[in-house]
Amino acid sequence: MQATIADTNLSKIVLSESYNFAFDKTTGQFARWGKTLEDDPEFGPFGPELLDLEISEGECSGNCKFCYKSNGVGKSTYNMTFDNFKTIFDKIPKVLTQIAFGICDITTNPDFFTMMRYSKDNGVIPNYTCNGNGVSEDIAIQTLDTCGAVAVSVVDHSKSFKAIKRFIQAGMTQVNIHYMLSLETLPSAFKLVDNIASDPDLKGLNAIVFLQYKAKGNNVGSYSYINDIELYKQLITHCQERKVNYGFDSCSAPTWFKTLPEENKAQMSQFGEPCESGLFSSYINCHGVFFPCSFTEGEVDWKEGLDVLSCSEFMKDIWYHERLVEWRTNLINSCAHCECEFKPI
Repeated sequence: MQATIADTNLSKIVLSESYNFAFDKTTGQFARWGKTLEDDPEFGPFGPELLDLEISEGECSGNCKFCYKSNGVGKSTYNMTFDNFKTIFDKIPKVLTQIAFGICDITTNPDFFTMMRYSKDNGVIPNYTCNGNGVSEDIAIQTLDTCGAVAVSVVDHSKSFKAIKRFIQAGMTQVNIHYMLSLETLPSAFKLVDNIASDPDLKGLNAIVFLQYKAKGNNVGSYSYINDIELYKQLITHCQERKVNYGFDSCSAPTWFKTLPEENKAQMSQFGEPCESGLFSSYINCHGVFFPCSFTEGEVDWKEGLDVLSCSEFMKDIWYHERLVEWRTNLINSCAHCECEFKPI
């Protein structure tokens, strides 16, 4: 099967016999279909659509106790070099639409914005999540110039909100808040929604995105899964009543599906996609090692990943490697891609 790729400054369109997509680079809107508009391809046969790329690890002023990467104050820093980034980027098939850059502090990797500029200039839209520290007016303007979207994790409320407002004031329209959701953080989530709704300077916020807690890294033993679906429904209702746009990560999709009323469940469920790791998305750490997603790194069958830097051909050596094919097959055959050790509901 062959694909035709049309890549412009405004969009990327991939067309083939049974796998197609259209991606709007200005709005982030994405549509995928198969032989007909009703078909839903099981995975991307030409490579990943999305890449989660870690470019730094270790020292981080955020020092978040919920950091699944175990970054924090006093840790040894390792940065991906621009040369290694370019080597990896140039190996990824051209169907790639976006890179989510994984960083510590914004200034940790000196080549951060150079990498994002290279990505954008070569047809792939960059975005990143930060802890809100060190977001100067210049950083906000550089982000506007290079990124499709940016997210701020709420760590220190004052600093995080100041960073969000700077991004909005710079002219960014895709500014999100990321908030880790657990039983312990749920009460603060309601308060955060209230704060967003009552702050006139946050009118330009795109959405608050709730990230499901995963027992990994710094947070093991500190948090609990939310096992009561009614609590999710209450949070969603609160967002709707306060007129605050909200979203969830893919790990939360199976839970979100269960909150949907039966009368419009079929329609609404089209806006969510459960675990897509190794199907449509991928993760590469700052050492150039591939894993289906960042949460599989060092886990179960992925104690070791696949070396992208030394591979001769990404499609053969990585995307169709027997280990990833096995992972992909198991995921496709699971309960709507939702059976994962990090998904409690």
